[in-house]
Amino acid sequence: MNQLEVMPGLLITNQLCALLKDQGTVVVSDLHVGYESVLEDSGLHLPHMQTEAMRDSLMDIIDRYSPERFLLLGDLKHEFSRNLAQEWSEARRILGTLQEHGEVIIVRGNHDNFLATIASKLGVRMVEEHTVAGIHFVHGHLANDDRPLVMGHEHPSVRLFDSVGACVKLPCFVHFERERVLVMPAFSPLAAGTDLTSGAEALSPILEGADLDRAKVYGCSEIGVLSLGEAGRLSRSRP
Repeated sequence: MNQLEVMPGLLITNQLCALLKDQGTVVVSDLHVGYESVLEDSGLHLPHMQTEAMRDSLMDIIDRYSPERFLLLGDLKHEFSRNLAQEWSEARRILGTLQEHGEVIIVRGNHDNFLATIASKLGVRMVEEHTVAGIHFVHGHLANDDRPLVMGHEHPSVRLFDSVGACVKLPCFVHFERERVLVMPAFSPLAAGTDLTSGAEALSPILEGADLDRAKVYGCSEIGVLSLGEAGRLSRSRP
């Protein structure tokens, strides 16, 4: 299956996005454009391919779902302290592509300190949080008691092992049903993700005290959304 309803009116998909099916809204999180330039400053040189790959993925989403609105849950850009030249050009390219097909709303993330300059030049609205159909959308780096809630920030992933110990790492959605919180995967192909089944602790204050072992994990793969069960059981099944 390519999509699954996990909250009333909210579907998750294997394309790393969520859909508000009656609102014409696509939700993605954590694009981190400009990441290659930041790596270059550390001496690691990668081809600047991430933005083009994400743009292709967004066009596939647009072709499949024909959304009227795009909600970006923070960390559109990667560098904290300034706007890199790569971020200027690639953020404008991503936002311009989305604006050709609908309204764009950016929820500010902790990496978006200087994104307002870019957004204002393009006429894109930036907010601290957004509510649609009774569901609250935030980036996730700040405390928030509103529920139900959808957030990014964590970049969750999961490792799946076979009988001989080989593994594949998949980005995933994590649904804290009791807490009524859904954590989005990172849309960036370079944001490898935090394997929450390996004992890593959540970063967000929203998840402080949340029962990760009982959270439902949904892997995103080429064959569809994989319902993998509770995070605690996945952790115990590792070789």
